[in-house]
Amino acid sequence: MGKRSSSPNLTELRDESVLRRVRHLGSAHSGLQEWRLQRWTALALIPLGLYFVASMLRLATSDQMAAAAWLASPAPALLVILFVLAAFAHALVGLRSVFADYVHTRSTLFAIDLLVRAVTILLAGASILAVFKLFLGR
Repeated sequence: MGKRSSSPNLTELRDESVLRRVRHLGSAHSGLQEWRLQRWTALALIPLGLYFVASMLRLATSDQMAAAAWLASPAPALLVILFVLAAFAHALVGLRSVFADYVHTRSTLFAIDLLVRAVTILLAGASILAVFKLFLGR
């Protein structure tokens, strides 16, 4: 009977030691936050994307001055900036998730993560700067 009572204790000890080793590894660190950000940006991109596509279709037959005048208005400028921010945030989280799944060396993953973040920040910043430039008329 002594062996039966010690067997569950050994299993509990083994499970606790395994749990201690993996507690701070994997996607449990920030996976939920990234998952939520991916879902929120996807939801935001539905109306913003529809607005952007409809606006581009309407502006397709107009000249450059009409498009610049359209983007100089406060509401379209704000909606385009929100669209750019949501699109780049969505792309960043998605790319980081794909690379985390398929790149297995830490140094390569770190380098790719820095590169993806830098390119995303650079492109989003340039896009927002262009919208501000048209909005402010400079």
